[in-house]
Amino acid sequence: MSTDLRVRRAGSALVVAFDRPEVLNAFRQRTYGELVAVLDEAARDDAVGALVLTGTGRAFSAGTDLKEAGAQLAAGSDADLAERIAALQDLTRRFATHPKVIISAVNGIAVGVGVELAIASDLRLAGHAASFAFKEVHRGLFPSNGVLYSLPRLVGHGRAVDLLLTGETVGAAEAYRAGLVSRLVPDADLLDTALELAERVAAAAPTPVRLIKQAMRRVWELDLEEVLDLETEGLLACLRGQDVLEGVRSFVERRPAVYRGH
Repeated sequence: MSTDLRVRRAGSALVVAFDRPEVLNAFRQRTYGELVAVLDEAARDDAVGALVLTGTGRAFSAGTDLKEAGAQLAAGSDADLAERIAALQDLTRRFATHPKVIISAVNGIAVGVGVELAIASDLRLAGHAASFAFKEVHRGLFPSNGVLYSLPRLVGHGRAVDLLLTGETVGAAEAYRAGLVSRLVPDADLLDTALELAERVAAAAPTPVRLIKQAMRRVWELDLEEVLDLETEGLLACLRGQDVLEGVRSFVERRPAVYRGH
């Protein structure tokens, strides 16, 4: 039974709401464990086409629960702390390798792990009330969860350095202009828009969706020839399957396609 997350099905989407509004949805160790369990279950469930992450109340997530973390910092050895860091980073890896598309619908404050998980998602939407900040330098901490890798690729190196060194809070409109989020929508429409996007992704053929997700996380490290090879691998994987035939038939017959992921 989840206590820190509110999980529900909405069509082909699995909606996962961070649900500790009294502490702005701060993450404690239990929260991480519950999120990992939800991710694992969704990966095995063929009926889930995409996941939508959001927050309850006025925050997406204000980051790590500093009361719990402070107690662990005082009592933990270097090995204990390294184990905790590894667990955080494992969550980022799970986002990157998850077979389903992960969409973050950022409804409010996103700080620390909140903004880090949003960045680790495949798609990011923001309501007008959303805000983003990397406050580690003001907490005596260092960025984690792959931020040093992902943030420059979203907003550019110079802007990333600015955000990380200053801890500046960025509003939703500025986040959209900077490329931190791909869509900016009215607060009242945020979840519906995210669900519509999830249904659109879920209606597509699963194999190319999965392969595009994987490929787009690699292309920054590849040269042109390597990207062309990656395209060839992806096309061959799709052409060997049955979904491409269904895609062609459905187009000719002017009907919705029914893909089976083969």
